[in-house]
Amino acid sequence: MRLFAALELSAEARAGISEAFARLRSLAPKARWVSAESMHLTLHFFGEIPDDLVDRFSPVFDDPSLQVPAMPVRFGPAGFFPGSGTPKVLWMGIAAGVEPMRAFWSQLTGKLEALRTGTGPLQTWTPDARGFSPHITVARAGTVPLSRQWAVEVKPPAEEFTVRRCVLFQSLLGAGGARYVPQKTIQFRGDDK
Repeated sequence: MRLFAALELSAEARAGISEAFARLRSLAPKARWVSAESMHLTLHFFGEIPDDLVDRFSPVFDDPSLQVPAMPVRFGPAGFFPGSGTPKVLWMGIAAGVEPMRAFWSQLTGKLEALRTGTGPLQTWTPDARGFSPHITVARAGTVPLSRQWAVEVKPPAEEFTVRRCVLFQSLLGAGGARYVPQKTIQFRGDDK
């Protein structure tokens, strides 16, 4: 199964992003827009992992040292990947809460290293050499190109939200877009919602 680890966004945060991009969505309906329920903050993409090896993620996702404090976060400006040339991905940035996210990413990455040895499920996985750049993918170029002007037009939602957990998701690809199914969870401390 296709697996990735992500910080889960609250329903309010996802609704805020959807509202911020609503006008652009109507201007470019042929772009591949991410549905609100599918928005998340990717930490690591693992690719295809044999079904019988998924339980081997348990020592990482059950590790109490990864139950860090819940993270207060505020959105930042929108942007694109790549940074130059034709934009392929439109995203919402993070303005506040970046340092705790990076610290968690680093700690999680260290724990995942143990799954790369022997018969671990991540023998072919390597962490992204670019490191961690917190963002939420909102759209990908479809049959029409994305406009760099869009990032300037988007006003980030002002409300602060809390990241309460990290989830190991299975990505199910389909005609209507990907659907994400939680497999394992790390619940953060200090926020039981």
